[in-house]
Amino acid sequence: MIKHLQYILPNLVVKKIYNQMSHPRVRDLIEHEEKMLNSACKEILDYNGFSLMSYEWGKGNNKTAYLVHGWEGQTGNFASIIPVLLEANYRVISIDAPSHGQSSIGKTNMFEFSKILVSQFKKEQPELVVSHSFGSVNVGKVLRTQPELNIKLWVMVTTPNNFKSRINELSSAFNLSKKVTHKLIKKIQKDVNENIDDLNMVRYCSEISNVEKAIIIHSKSDKILPIEGAIAVNESFRQSELIELENYGHYSILWSEELRYVLNSQLLKN
Repeated sequence: MIKHLQYILPNLVVKKIYNQMSHPRVRDLIEHEEKMLNSACKEILDYNGFSLMSYEWGKGNNKTAYLVHGWEGQTGNFASIIPVLLEANYRVISIDAPSHGQSSIGKTNMFEFSKILVSQFKKEQPELVVSHSFGSVNVGKVLRTQPELNIKLWVMVTTPNNFKSRINELSSAFNLSKKVTHKLIKKIQKDVNENIDDLNMVRYCSEISNVEKAIIIHSKSDKILPIEGAIAVNESFRQSELIELENYGHYSILWSEELRYVLNSQLLKN
């Protein structure tokens, strides 16, 4: 339908696709994720018409770790690594982004989370940040624009590279014409107030100097984010190291014993 409609009503097609991009799917929690969330101290935060669910574990511990989930993810996705952080004496904090997890539902975009993280990072002053998927992009955006923040260790559990590749994927999936693709790009640029060619992790990380050490952990089998993106980001980020895992999917890597081992070994060094 979209393939033919785009030649008659291109603006309507762009609106429909952008609306789909602005309303992420909320995935169901699995049992151990739900159990971990139920053990947290919870608080509702108000943001721009949204009610955001905030979580805290290990209150009173002397170090702070902040967890940042990805697009269509949620805090519960980190359930398997939270015990590792608590064992290392970290206070663990996370928040469900607008229209994600247990936060309220509404129109959002893939970069809105970064605006919330700016105030959260300034308030909580985390020594450690762990991000997954597009959460890594939002963290990168924050650290690039807030040089006064100082992060001892940033662990990226998978990372994309450039946002333009996402648009190319959508264009291919919907068989969009160049004209409609261009209109979609213009709408995105207006919404996020940034040129789409600048929305990439290689640029962000090449300009970040307020992170002592970064670890990128990515599976060669990730079908959602091919590892080539992580390789490019690692090459641009002088403080980073890339650890390649085998045979894990985009989400299953978060539940892997290998991830817990790598994270624990890095915490022992810091």
